[in-house]
Amino acid sequence: MSGFRSLVRAPEAKMLLLTPCIFLVIFGSIIMAHSLEPPEMYRPLMPFAAFATTLLSMVGLVGNQFGFDRGGFRVFVLCPARRRDILLGKNLALAPLALGLGLGMTLLVQVMYPMRFDHFVAAGPQLLSMYLLFCLLANCLSLLAPMPIAAGSLKPANPKLVPILLQVAFVFLFPLALTPTLLPLGVEFILAQWLEWAQAIPVDLLLSLGEGVAVVYFYRFVLDVQGRWLHAREQKILELVTSKVE
Repeated sequence: MSGFRSLVRAPEAKMLLLTPCIFLVIFGSIIMAHSLEPPEMYRPLMPFAAFATTLLSMVGLVGNQFGFDRGGFRVFVLCPARRRDILLGKNLALAPLALGLGLGMTLLVQVMYPMRFDHFVAAGPQLLSMYLLFCLLANCLSLLAPMPIAAGSLKPANPKLVPILLQVAFVFLFPLALTPTLLPLGVEFILAQWLEWAQAIPVDLLLSLGEGVAVVYFYRFVLDVQGRWLHAREQKILELVTSKVE
């Protein structure tokens, strides 16, 4: 709740959160304005592409989670809460907006270009897996390259070369991190080509559910590691996010 209130109250966060909303309007307008008829086998890829674009637009916020806290990061340093819970709270604070936009895009695609029902349902656990993997990668970026953001501005205060290079590296690692979420659809496509009876089985849905459970456990394990990492670096992060803006 603390992280969510911070997003709601900070004007810089509101401005960044407008970007994915604008994407939703733009993509929705394009879909509605063109009478395209993509093949049925490609339609499950459309929600994935739309949500991946939305997540990428949030890198400036999720990949620099403590930069917007500025002096408020002292609260986390003095807080007795486990460091993994701080990261978990940061990730959960953005989940309603990110996953809400993802589901909205999926519904839009389903209305305009209907997918098989099992593919439509499989998009739910796929979006969840994408978001959790994105958060793990963005948490690493927040811990490695925190950049102070001046109040009322979206520009980092006196940015340094290394954090900027890490931001660029994130863009290249981002698609690699989300690629595993396409494996269930890929396996279904391969089986459908080789085994006719496999076409009657919702392989994508079953594998997406299994992968979603696996990603949740993987997220919990890595979050423990990142929590210890935050504890080790919190003084350095505090120095970085406060020294240039106060």
